[in-house]
Amino acid sequence: MNSSDLIRMGIKNLWRRKLRTFLTVLGVIIGTASIVVMLSLGFGMQEAYTGQIAQMGSLTTINVHKNYDDFNQSSPGGRPKTVELDDKAVAEFKQIPGVVAATPIVQAYGTIINGRYISETPIKGIDPEAMELFEFNVKEGRLLQPGDDLVVVFGGSMEYQFYDYKAMQRGRWVEPKVDLMKDRMTFTFDTSYGYGRMDMGHQEGDKKIKYKEYKIKTAGVLQEGDWDTDWGIYAPLETVEKMIKDKQKAENQRPEPGRSTGTNYEHVMVKVGDMKNVQSIQDTLKSMGFQAYSLNEWIEQTKKTAGIMQAVLGGIGAVSLLVAAIGITNTMVMSIYERTKEIGVMKVIGASLKDIKRLFLFESAIIGLLGGIIGVIFSEILSLLINKFGGNFLDFLALGEGTKISIIPIWLIFAAMGFTTLIGIISGYYPAKRAMNLSALEAIRTE
Repeated sequence: MNSSDLIRMGIKNLWRRKLRTFLTVLGVIIGTASIVVMLSLGFGMQEAYTGQIAQMGSLTTINVHKNYDDFNQSSPGGRPKTVELDDKAVAEFKQIPGVVAATPIVQAYGTIINGRYISETPIKGIDPEAMELFEFNVKEGRLLQPGDDLVVVFGGSMEYQFYDYKAMQRGRWVEPKVDLMKDRMTFTFDTSYGYGRMDMGHQEGDKKIKYKEYKIKTAGVLQEGDWDTDWGIYAPLETVEKMIKDKQKAENQRPEPGRSTGTNYEHVMVKVGDMKNVQSIQDTLKSMGFQAYSLNEWIEQTKKTAGIMQAVLGGIGAVSLLVAAIGITNTMVMSIYERTKEIGVMKVIGASLKDIKRLFLFESAIIGLLGGIIGVIFSEILSLLINKFGGNFLDFLALGEGTKISIIPIWLIFAAMGFTTLIGIISGYYPAKRAMNLSALEAIRTE
């Protein structure tokens, strides 16, 4: 029996028992749709939470701080000694395989004055050459460049942070009209500005502190959507360090060691080229004696949670497919009883045991494949409906609008069809073996 005869006979046999074939295929459809939709919910949750985490900052950025808890060594007097987070350490970070860039972040808080509008904001010092490598994207203007002085880049949402301080003192709100690119602005470390003191001074006891005013120029405005960069302004590292020294001098504070003597930083950002390497590089930084964390830790936790959810949901769907597999076996066994004489005739006219086995396995595989294909189509329809009408569920999970609850990857479609076909073949193996073992003479005598 050649392949074309086998296919023709197998399809003919299934068609003769249309109702039974339909009911068996229906069981596979329900089982396939159950598993695919359940798994798609897990993928959707994982994608949604990953997107939320990505809004908090870059997934390939590692934040490094001094490690005050775990000391590498102790001084002779028993006093703990930390590993310094200085320029030498930053240079070592850049040499780690997989690291694209590293930059110190120096931060202080102050006030931006834009005519009648003000905004309390952090000013962050960063290496201008590193901004592009850290994938800062501008909505307007440009990023910082080497040689910039008193030039800033505004966070994407900073235009919403200004307010009319005089109107606020009178108890009313006035919508600010601010053009970040064109307006003339001044920065000061006086955080009391706008709270009843209009003389650029800050009172500490009987002494008034006079802070410097810095006329700043805007280089660009970053794109919105990243919680890590939306708030605050960025300026060249050296500029912010000089401003902080001026602030310390005004407050009669003892200045920290300058860069010439090796500045000790509180925070360094490390950019990794591939997200797959984030965890290993983070572990390397910790082994060097520093504290290191990244959003990748949250991603890993999300993956574990999604994996557990998918296992539970997939297990529920698998029960339906198990029932469908039993249905396939039952259909094929019943087919043997109905076709006993036919099987006997096939053996008498020369059909080999292998041909009979192939015929039954083909029929069961067709049931599995057909159920898988229709089940996947049904799953896609269900997925579209879930995504369209699942708004209340999104609100319950605190997920943003436009987020998909159900996501069906391409590989899952092909995997589902392949799996159901395999289930069909496995379910048909016992009936096929039973058909092979039938005695030809007894089968012919059977009515």
